[in-house]
Amino acid sequence: MNSLQGNGTPPLSGGDLVAAVPKDHLRSLFYLFTGKPDSRIKLFDEPVCIGPEDIIELNDCVVTKLATHHIDLTVTSVKIGYDGSQFSEFSTWVEFESHKWHEPEKVEELVIKWDFLVNIKDYAAPQRHTLLFRISRDIKPSQIFHMLGAGNADELDKLDEIAASAFCRVDFINAQISKELITLVENWHKGRKQPKLINPVLFWLKKRRNGIATILDQWLLLSWAILVASFLYWASTKFTDSSIAHGAIATFLAIYSLRPISKIASRLAGWTFKTLSDLEGSKVVFSFTSGDKKRIHELESSNSKQGFKFIIAGLWNVGLNVLAGVIYAYLFSQATP
Repeated sequence: MNSLQGNGTPPLSGGDLVAAVPKDHLRSLFYLFTGKPDSRIKLFDEPVCIGPEDIIELNDCVVTKLATHHIDLTVTSVKIGYDGSQFSEFSTWVEFESHKWHEPEKVEELVIKWDFLVNIKDYAAPQRHTLLFRISRDIKPSQIFHMLGAGNADELDKLDEIAASAFCRVDFINAQISKELITLVENWHKGRKQPKLINPVLFWLKKRRNGIATILDQWLLLSWAILVASFLYWASTKFTDSSIAHGAIATFLAIYSLRPISKIASRLAGWTFKTLSDLEGSKVVFSFTSGDKKRIHELESSNSKQGFKFIIAGLWNVGLNVLAGVIYAYLFSQATP
């Protein structure tokens, strides 16, 4: 049986092989192989458009930064997730950099990981550090169900990371390196171009679609109520000999006419809300494969159609309000002595 012991421990008898390891060396090896390092995490939520050249730029920045420290070894790996739960893993950076992106699949997720050993004072052996950057189009329900089913607190703690469109995590022993790498990735992320799938005005309206639909719904109801009031006012001035029965009938018809107009207003508001909701506004747009470029073209075309539908829905609502406004303005003018 082989035994591992620190300095100062008397040798074992019985022919056992003993490796005497200084305590400092033993501590370094313990952290290297079994120790759980500290972590620093940064979440990103800004919309970005990512292509292979952006990832190459990020790797160049990371490699340049690591060159300023005492690094023994760096291993870079990349994982690409496609639609349909398909994955491609590149165990070396050369494989990723030389890959030809001609496949028809669409990229849904990208994870790039840098493993490197850092020589640190007071540690006899180089210490492992990890930089991980993940960016995804949408959170997958299967990932959430997996965490909930696992019932592991460590897994549930990662929910914020998975819910974010992108995040960066550094597992470190040297805190200074972790801060520098987080800042580097943050600056790189800020420099990415934003996707142009949606017209900026439509994107602004999409974010406020609830309020817009509510305003259009209530506006039409208000216009109809004013129209009914103007009609009753006009009728009261023109038919001075009208009986109480006639007034009651007019009031009854006015009140119950609000029900069909409320349905029309609700339907128009719902149409407006749906056209804005159907605009594709992904915060992350990948431009890697032929499938990605096809999806971008399809989304741009679809967004143009949805924008046209929104204009039609809005014109219908505005048109009805203008028509009601013209009528009740005319009735009030005619009712004026």
